[in-house]
Amino acid sequence: MLNLVPDWAQQYGEFWRAIRLRNMWLIKLRYMAVIILFGFLLTGEYLFDFQLTQRQVTAISVLCFIILAYNIVIQSLRGYVSVNAEAFNALHLSLLQIILDLTALMFLVYFTGTLESPLYMFFIFHMIIGSLILPGYIVYFTAGIISGMMALLTFLQRYKIIESHIIKGLYVGNRPNTFMYDLLFIIIFSIMLFISVYIANKIAHQLYKREQQLRNSLAKLNEAEITKQKYTIGIVHEIKTPITAVQSIIELIKNGYVGSISDEVAQKLNRAQIRSEEALQLIKNVLNISKLRLLDISLSDDIIISETVNSIVEAHSEIINLKSITVSLMDKRKNDRRLRSDKILFSLVVSNILSNALKYVGEKGKVEINVYGDDEKIFLEISDNGIGIPGQEKEKIFDQFYRASNIDKSLHEGTGMGLAVVKEIIVKLGGVIDVISPSHLGTENNPGTTFKVMIPYKVKQNEYDIFVVNDEDYLKNKDSL
Repeated sequence: MLNLVPDWAQQYGEFWRAIRLRNMWLIKLRYMAVIILFGFLLTGEYLFDFQLTQRQVTAISVLCFIILAYNIVIQSLRGYVSVNAEAFNALHLSLLQIILDLTALMFLVYFTGTLESPLYMFFIFHMIIGSLILPGYIVYFTAGIISGMMALLTFLQRYKIIESHIIKGLYVGNRPNTFMYDLLFIIIFSIMLFISVYIANKIAHQLYKREQQLRNSLAKLNEAEITKQKYTIGIVHEIKTPITAVQSIIELIKNGYVGSISDEVAQKLNRAQIRSEEALQLIKNVLNISKLRLLDISLSDDIIISETVNSIVEAHSEIINLKSITVSLMDKRKNDRRLRSDKILFSLVVSNILSNALKYVGEKGKVEINVYGDDEKIFLEISDNGIGIPGQEKEKIFDQFYRASNIDKSLHEGTGMGLAVVKEIIVKLGGVIDVISPSHLGTENNPGTTFKVMIPYKVKQNEYDIFVVNDEDYLKNKDSL
């Protein structure tokens, strides 16, 4: 298999995205070309009095249908073409399209007069497009073949070895030009063709080179981000030590090991202990985010959903029993299919959402966990009848350090980092999260909240071998929830 892919681009998703986009350009332009050719036949016959021969009309009509037919085939097969440098890939499809187009164009030019054809300039147009897609040596070789074929057709027609098809109505006579004109035309046409290829190929090469430089810069930025996150982890770990020591000292004082204390002092110490606990929670969340950005995510863990969720519920049994909360788990799937993802990250998502639900429901509250899905994805809903989320704030709760305005800060300590971590994890797992408030468990006084998470059973690498989820993908997929 002819290797057309530069070494640096073989695993580079943006390169393949550009090639596939340009393939689509060719497909769309081809439909336009078919319409223009049929328009050329109709307007030439009835408006401009071109006096096309029956053979010309038949040849142009047949070529139109051939172009339309192979264009439909190419468009239908385009989605199955790989981006593997070792197999038939998007670049080979580009080369095949250009070869077919140039062959069809050569016949069209021949049947409309060759040198006198109004269509020969499309060779230059096609070569410019080819220069933006294919390697230079392929395009120069193709330009040479075009120049040779044009010269061959011109002189075969001049010496009447093959028939001329000049459009009557545009020219008078079968050979309106001298031999010297034909020779100069071929020379100038070839020079124009090669100069166009050279300029377009040079621009394309510079763009690819600049793209490679940007890619290298991005790699360096990623390295810098890794270094920064490691530094953050180190510093934050150091901060934990004195805060933990402060907590220990507070505990000693509260327990009377350094002497009796008044109720007022005890109250202040309790407040200090809560604040220090809040600081430790903030440190924990910062560490989670830093580790998440450094984590080499494994998407090969087989996760038994009900077993994993039950273990997480069990880990929160202390607060569940303390507040007499009813927690129910219902798996509505027909089969207990395993989720192929990262177990640690999945558990962290469920644990964070469940912790929030348990925190914000009152005594004897309800929390309901529903699992359902289809062949490709799993849906996880965690609903409660807690304080709910104000409607205008639902889009903000995934922002770092944001806490809803209806939270009583004196009763519920927090940092506003947990849901930011949750969303970042879900995006990394190829999923989507949405929030609904009030929930189906809610009442007038306790509207409740439902967090709805979609995660694919198996994260599919996209056609560029790079999985990317951005805010646009999130907003688009959010509606499908």
